[in-house]
Amino acid sequence: MKETKEARFRRVAEARVNKLIRMLRLLGNCSGTNTYAYDDDAVEQIFTELQVELDRARERFAENGKPGRKRFSLSETPTPDTVSYPHITLPLPDGTRLRAVSYADETYPAINLYLLQDGKPDELICFAEYNSEHSPCHELCIGVYTSDKEDTQYYGSYRPERESEYGKND
Repeated sequence: MKETKEARFRRVAEARVNKLIRMLRLLGNCSGTNTYAYDDDAVEQIFTELQVELDRARERFAENGKPGRKRFSLSETPTPDTVSYPHITLPLPDGTRLRAVSYADETYPAINLYLLQDGKPDELICFAEYNSEHSPCHELCIGVYTSDKEDTQYYGSYRPERESEYGKND
């Protein structure tokens, strides 16, 4: 009797997932500081790369096994490669996902929040950034987009109330 596609998938996927779990547990053994020395940057690099590969594998399932990236097009606005930066993705009940991405830029370090929908480019919906060009106590800023506008609909200090407090004392 020939094995069905579903049975073959179950057999192969279970074996591969169990192998990955074993390998991750072995990687966890490297955390022993009696045997190994490492810094936070090395750990972040390891887990960022693992997350990138997990996201790529999930993306292939969403695209029904089609390998590779979306086709290049000059007519579409390029979207940032959000999986190459430290991030976390939250699946939502309607099938969309939210992805928070950390950009450790020297001038404007930020965390961006993207809406991910199958078959559509990542959509930036809001961000928090440190902007050193602003006055003291106003460097932490937030920005919000709406789906029908290209530019930010709100951008301002996270603590705008401090302006009136400091204005009175200056």
